[in-house]
Amino acid sequence: MGRDRSYLAELVRINDTLIWAHDRTDSLVEAVEIIREITGARIAPTYLLSAAGDLLVLVADPATQEAVGASYATMPAHEHVRAPWVNVEEWPVSAADHQDDDGWLSLPEDFRQWFGPSGVVVSIHADGRHLGAALLCFDGPWKLTRRRREFLAAAGRILGNAVYRWQIGSRERELGALEERRRLGDELHVDLSQQVAALGLHVEVLRLDAEAGDLERVRGGLGVLDGLTVDLNRSLRHQMLGLRSDCELVQGSFVAQVRRQLRTFERQFAIPVALQCPDEAAADAVPLALSAQLVRVLQEALANVHVHARAGSVTVRLDATRTRIRLEVADDGNGFDPTSVPDSRLGVRIMSERMQQVDGEVRFRHEAGVGTCVVAEAPLHPDRCPSALPEEVRR
Repeated sequence: MGRDRSYLAELVRINDTLIWAHDRTDSLVEAVEIIREITGARIAPTYLLSAAGDLLVLVADPATQEAVGASYATMPAHEHVRAPWVNVEEWPVSAADHQDDDGWLSLPEDFRQWFGPSGVVVSIHADGRHLGAALLCFDGPWKLTRRRREFLAAAGRILGNAVYRWQIGSRERELGALEERRRLGDELHVDLSQQVAALGLHVEVLRLDAEAGDLERVRGGLGVLDGLTVDLNRSLRHQMLGLRSDCELVQGSFVAQVRRQLRTFERQFAIPVALQCPDEAAADAVPLALSAQLVRVLQEALANVHVHARAGSVTVRLDATRTRIRLEVADDGNGFDPTSVPDSRLGVRIMSERMQQVDGEVRFRHEAGVGTCVVAEAPLHPDRCPSALPEEVRR
């Protein structure tokens, strides 16, 4: 029972390492190191299957990389993802049980040398998918007992669940970027093309009035033309908020990106900004597609503060739970209603549309002489995180 309890405690520790660490590659290496320590293995190089399924890519610390050699930074999948090393049940497999099998004898000699005759293949798998393996290499004999087998099988499932979750998160980043490009294309095509067409039409009218010598109509036309130019410039400003892809806009920590936005605002407009974020870890669990929209809502809200609010200070608050995230941008200005100010209406529409894309909403609270508060709120899915796995193994 003592050993069972020890194995259970180590499985919990492995799981916690994978859940709470921010760097995905490092946390995977740390989790495998726990397995290496408890089994007494000399090294435990870990290989993940590439997205194309043709390579096994090494994920390991520098010492392990040196031990296996540069020639084994990747391995052909067809040589290793096969029986007896991979089985339907995804149970761990000991080389000691297959010394006379073709699966062992066909492996490269230098691989067999560092893997060793008592090495164990721990399958990394999830949702019926084989994702890779941790290779436990021992200096001497090591028997794969039933208890050890059950422990390693459970550890492989935990590793696989984490890797699969990260790969799904990586895919979400790609889909978020593609959706953002599509949205930008739609907005640019509809809004800007209409405004450019109107601008061209008024230029033609102005030319005809000038040829006719009607100076009064020319002066009136110039006023209209100036207004159209201001509108077009304003639309371009709003569109420029979205020209960078999601991956470029929110790199690394979401909270750190919010802080960068606030520092830039303070530096440009000399308006002090305070950030309140009770749980930064929960806020940083925001999926990329959602965090990008929140940053852009923040940009638009700060732009309104600068242009309209006449504020002396701004408070930004991020509140995240396991199910929702809430962004508040509150100023102490004149309490203008963003929906009633022509210059802000487009920004309000864009903020609302951005949050609708992530099943969220934007609300506005304002009171004359007290200030305005922009509230953006959306569902949060903390299990979908950006992946720091090697590029070859991202889905």
